[in-house]
Amino acid sequence: MSISEHTTAAHALTFGQRGFLSRFGPSNRTMFPWVLMAPTLIILFAIGIYPFLYSLYIAGHNVILSKPYIPQYFVGLYQYQAVVQDPEFWHALRKTLLFTVQAVFIEFWLGLGLALLVQRQLQGVAFMRIFILIPMILPPLVAALVWRYMFYPGAGLMTYYVGAVTRALGLGEIPFLSDPVIAFQTLVFVDVWEWTPFMFLMLSAGLASIPRQPYEAAEIDGAGSWRVFWTITMPLLRPAILIAVIIRTMDAFRTYELIVIMTRGGPGNATTTLNVFLTKTGLEFFDASKAAALSLIMMMIIIVMSFVFIRVFRSKTEVAE
Repeated sequence: MSISEHTTAAHALTFGQRGFLSRFGPSNRTMFPWVLMAPTLIILFAIGIYPFLYSLYIAGHNVILSKPYIPQYFVGLYQYQAVVQDPEFWHALRKTLLFTVQAVFIEFWLGLGLALLVQRQLQGVAFMRIFILIPMILPPLVAALVWRYMFYPGAGLMTYYVGAVTRALGLGEIPFLSDPVIAFQTLVFVDVWEWTPFMFLMLSAGLASIPRQPYEAAEIDGAGSWRVFWTITMPLLRPAILIAVIIRTMDAFRTYELIVIMTRGGPGNATTTLNVFLTKTGLEFFDASKAAALSLIMMMIIIVMSFVFIRVFRSKTEVAE
């Protein structure tokens, strides 16, 4: 190849690079932000949007994993109808809502109480913070296994010591995991133990962001502690409360590892929540279409609950202002 041909090729390459940079480089303010976001959007599509679209597709067809030879055809809203008409769905929904309301309510007030206590700058507060956050550090699977062995009938730590006290009182041993009512409340107790630190962390951050001026003004006016709490602390803490409650509600609504490890949805179906029912439908009965429809219904319930929370908190904030 001659020198002129080399020069022509180099000029063509340079021109091509300039053309590419002019289209997608920093000089193009319309396209360049999309170029920067492209890797994130591709990952988001791969792990979020594509599974969602595929769930919509499966929920609209008859896909039974144990019978792959059955031809798949479009069934419309039949799978959603099958879910809504299933009594087990309504039982699981009631249990899920009851579990979520109880757990989040207790976690919120315990977390708020601990956050207010730590704000007082008592002696040993640093150690108290670390001690409070330990349960949240444990993986949910490990925490569930630990508590399962602690509540093991006859040999668990909690069963042994609590049973000794109840036997001394003439009440007998408490069936923590074998009685339908007590097993459900045991799960609530363990969830509260594990996730109260999250509420504590979120509300502590919210309390730290509240300015001191309103408290100083209330002190000058002679306002009592309860009045300061309800008229200053709670209104100013609403943004942190909203975020903490929404995140915890969505998480509690989807609780799975704790229930499966400790009770497997039993005894009977006393602790079968929607996530456990979803797993049984898809992985035990191999009805992928019904499981996909159930997962989409769960997603809509969570969205509606979050929307209601946001509207309620916004309306209260507007009234307070």
